[in-house]
Amino acid sequence: MPSKQQFDKSAWQWAEKTEPEHVNQCHLNSAYRINETACSKNSCRKNCTGNPNCLTGLGEKEWLGAIDDEYWLDIDDPNEEKRPENSFVGLKNLGATCYVNTFLQVWFHNEDFRRAVYLWIPPEVTEEHKKIKCGNNKTEVVVFKPSTVAGHLQHVFALMQYSSRRYIDPTDFINCLGLDTALQQDAQEFCKLLLSLLEDTLSRDTSPTVQHIIQNQFCGQYAYTTQCNNCLTRSSRPSRFYELDLNIKGHKDLKECLDEFLQEERLEGSNQYFCNTCNSKQNASRRIHLQNLPPVLNLQLLRFVFDRQTAMKKKLNTYIQFPEFLNLSMNLYTNKDVVCEYELKAVLIHRGPSAYSGHYIAHIRDDKSGFWFKYNDEQIDRIEGKKLKLGTEDDLHGAGMSQPKKPRLPKGNYASRNAYMLVYKRKELGQKKGPGIEHDRNVSLEPEIPEHLQDMVLKDNEKFDNWILEMNKIRNASVETGKARQNEIKHIIELFPITDDKYEWFNGDWIKAWLADQGTFNTLPDNSVMMCHHGNLDPKKMNIAKRISTKAADLIYSKYGGGPRLTEQHMCLPCVKRTCSKMCLEARLKEDSKIIYDVTKTKIDCFEGYWIGKESLRTWKKLAMFRNNSESTEEHFSHSVKNGKEISNINQIVRDGKENKADEKEKKQNKFNCEVVCAHGNLSTDSSLRRLIPTVAWNLLKKYFPDAPEYDYEQQLCLKCKEIKQEDEQVSNRNKIIAAEEKTVLLQLYLDKHRPQWKKEEQREVMMISKLFVEEWRNFVKQPLRYDRPTMIDNTIFLCPHDLLLVKPDIEDGNLEEILCLLWPWEFDILSRSYPVNKMIKLNKSKNEVTKIDSIQSNPEFCIQCIAEKEKQEAEEKKHYNGEKIYLRKVTDVVDKAAFLDKLIPGEEKNSDPDFSQQQPNEFGKRKLCDIAYNGRRSTRHRRVRGEKEVIVSSTNTLKELKVKVMHAFAVAPFDQTLMLDGVCLTTHSNEINLSDLGIYPQCIISVKIDAPCNDTNFLEEVYEASNKPEAGFTGTGLVGNS
Repeated sequence: MPSKQQFDKSAWQWAEKTEPEHVNQCHLNSAYRINETACSKNSCRKNCTGNPNCLTGLGEKEWLGAIDDEYWLDIDDPNEEKRPENSFVGLKNLGATCYVNTFLQVWFHNEDFRRAVYLWIPPEVTEEHKKIKCGNNKTEVVVFKPSTVAGHLQHVFALMQYSSRRYIDPTDFINCLGLDTALQQDAQEFCKLLLSLLEDTLSRDTSPTVQHIIQNQFCGQYAYTTQCNNCLTRSSRPSRFYELDLNIKGHKDLKECLDEFLQEERLEGSNQYFCNTCNSKQNASRRIHLQNLPPVLNLQLLRFVFDRQTAMKKKLNTYIQFPEFLNLSMNLYTNKDVVCEYELKAVLIHRGPSAYSGHYIAHIRDDKSGFWFKYNDEQIDRIEGKKLKLGTEDDLHGAGMSQPKKPRLPKGNYASRNAYMLVYKRKELGQKKGPGIEHDRNVSLEPEIPEHLQDMVLKDNEKFDNWILEMNKIRNASVETGKARQNEIKHIIELFPITDDKYEWFNGDWIKAWLADQGTFNTLPDNSVMMCHHGNLDPKKMNIAKRISTKAADLIYSKYGGGPRLTEQHMCLPCVKRTCSKMCLEARLKEDSKIIYDVTKTKIDCFEGYWIGKESLRTWKKLAMFRNNSESTEEHFSHSVKNGKEISNINQIVRDGKENKADEKEKKQNKFNCEVVCAHGNLSTDSSLRRLIPTVAWNLLKKYFPDAPEYDYEQQLCLKCKEIKQEDEQVSNRNKIIAAEEKTVLLQLYLDKHRPQWKKEEQREVMMISKLFVEEWRNFVKQPLRYDRPTMIDNTIFLCPHDLLLVKPDIEDGNLEEILCLLWPWEFDILSRSYPVNKMIKLNKSKNEVTKIDSIQSNPEFCIQCIAEKEKQEAEEKKHYNGEKIYLRKVTDVVDKAAFLDKLIPGEEKNSDPDFSQQQPNEFGKRKLCDIAYNGRRSTRHRRVRGEKEVIVSSTNTLKELKVKVMHAFAVAPFDQTLMLDGVCLTTHSNEINLSDLGIYPQCIISVKIDAPCNDTNFLEEVYEASNKPEAGFTGTGLVGNS
């Protein structure tokens, strides 16, 4: 298959040797590739770009073959949403509700619990609500709508038991709980709160089975037993539990976790026990004694623990082994002879390395079949065999997470590093070990659901069946529509080849898009993109144009509309001539450029030739092409107007754009050799812009640029430019003399040395001028030929609207030095004689004979009102900043050394690093302190010391956010930080206060004192107690409110 470049070369190979006026019909046919060979059917994998007769490879192959019905379907098979026979029902994940779904599946598989939930009667269910009498002695069943958490749980269980769907939507249940579906909560906390809520709700029922179902299924009892080591008196405090919270840190199997939970704790030292018998604090021992265990034992593995370093939760991704059968008979404090053996019922897993993200799934064993099933929201998979296989579900999923080797397990044991809850079910007496005998899932064995729930399930199944019928109708209609479109496209494709002299030009890109769209194609055919500004087919668009039969074009336009239609009469002769002219010009330019290069590569005698701009000589070929294109465009536009051709709005816009481009090109071609012309229209005096070229070269260039400025070697330079140049040289010489004189007499001002300072006692009178004038004057004195001489001394920037002085130079302010400069009176006299002054400002310092205190008077006087307003405004602006630096300086002593060191004489702090200094506190008293009345300028450059960190803050940041930055800088928890600013403690304020309200501004230094780590042995116990309180994420939900 030839390339586009090969087609173009073949179509225009005649153009370089043909003058535009000699172009005929043969040339026109060649330019539009009329005689190119049409490609045979299926010969091109890809359509031949540049061959308008190639009508294969456009995407027609798929339409001409057999197409399966599935190709036309844009929706999935609704039958796939049906619940498979003898399978369980999944739960839809509403965003981040996978943790809810796992517990719903676990509780659903507890048939005793499920049966009791069904037996609970919602208070709003009465006989009057079930049926309403209607006309003609008929009754209408009213579907019950639950309004409580327990009622919605009934509905969810009923759908999970009898729904026809593959998975159900628990939205109503989640909304009743008030949970945020986009926020993943603590799964263990959710379990505790929901069981507590259900216990409170079900306990109000009249049936004893319902009242005590939570206690009968999940509730056990243990006792905190404390024994005094002195009198051996024991005290016991019984307590109920619904799950055992087991610490897994530092342990490898479940037995070690249980042993730590039940191990003896010694109460000694500051943690002694107050014995009522001894009536004093005594050493004692305390431990937990298991008294009664529930039928369903929930073991919470504390994988999510509090990290003191980050003040956040983290996940412990360590392997924990656990057995399939768990015998706790020896762990019971009472009735040790009773067999208390449990079998693993469910394993709940959290996939992910972090405590704040991941995914929850559950592995649950079906009691009837004995098989294990994996519940992953909507997806439920049966595990092969009768043993639990965690597989890849137990891998850590995170970027760069390596998978450590799984430990070797004894028979009958499993191991997981993602399991956070284990559910064991107590074996009944006489029950054999191992999975139960597989039974058929008989509906009669399932717990029966009440009548009001049956109506809800039937209504939902009926709705689901109707949805399947509707989806199948839509799928069938899509197949019929697709087949009809295929037949239509096949018919049009068969008509594409040209059988007579009648044909039309068509947009090939539209044909490709039409054949690529399998649905309903509604885009109009647009041939305007192929048209030139004459309203014909542009020969440059032959890469997308296709020749098709008139019959095929009639069918396409009748169905889709569009246009304009381009027939065999729309081949544009003017455009072909213009392209021919351009190609002829390029050929001539190529030949002439060789001649010009040869004759200009050597330097010629200065007594012959013509002056030409260096830039014009370098770009003359490009300028010649611009000139030719602009002339061709003007000619074609005038030709179109003369013939009265009607052009569409789109073409008119294209024409306007080409006219603008032609104007720009005309300006560019007029620039040829213009760089040798001065502003007065004569030969420029700047010889660096021009050079002499031979007459032969100039004559060749004149053929392309007949209107170009022409200057031979004898041409005189512009006299006016010579005069201006001489005047500029005189001014430059005069400025050099003035600059040298002023530098000599004002050398101290130029070098910025020996400047007036108020702290000096002898300083009594100074003059004040603008710093901007001084900088401009120094630049002029340093380089008088580069910089202009200042025009005047402008002091109005120091004046307020009252024409009084707005600044006080005696105030220590680094910003004032950027706008003003103090002069000696004699310096000001010299400057005022050379430069006009719009306002003279004089400052005098006088000493009070009584108080001996210096005061400053000014002429004009200070404006006290405006100065106060200006200071107030600056103080307000100082409170608003963004992305500025502050410095954190760590100290370890009780005394804030950093605040003390800031009072030292500048320059003496280099050896006083508070982190590493070995000096004793009394050695600091040997240093000289600055005089409080010292008014010297303090450097704005911050001198950092060792142990100091730099952080970026904004005025709107809170103290809490600053503590987090300190935590990242020094790896210390927020509760171990003491922050000081100028000796004032910041950590006593609220965490939500803004930094600007605390007086923290850019460049300030915050002293950070790190408190000693807490050695309290009860710290972890306090953390565990805090975990039993509802997290902030459940605040405001139905789990912590009234149901």
